[in-house]
Amino acid sequence: MTVADGTLELYTRFKSLTVAASAAMILGERLDGLTPAVEELDRDATGTLCAEPARQLRVLVRRAAAGDPVAADLDALRESHRRLRRDVWTTHPCEYVPCCAGGAHEHR
Repeated sequence: MTVADGTLELYTRFKSLTVAASAAMILGERLDGLTPAVEELDRDATGTLCAEPARQLRVLVRRAAAGDPVAADLDALRESHRRLRRDVWTTHPCEYVPCCAGGAHEHR
């Protein structure tokens, strides 16, 4: 699968929702407010490189909102994000300034 035009937008949404979910979990806040956006991302990502990370995020948010243990879900989300990031960075330079400033992408 190659990086399609809409993948960068999906990737950006995925990262924003992942950061929001992580912060809520760390702070012990409710995740109910994120559920609609996470489910929309999961639907929108179907058939794209973002599909698996979006699904993993949906699973994590649902389980965390229900108060279930999420350690394994966190590991699965991290791994799927690493794969997605690698795929996206093959055609789009990474957005992290220190990385882009060097011109080399050693994230593989």
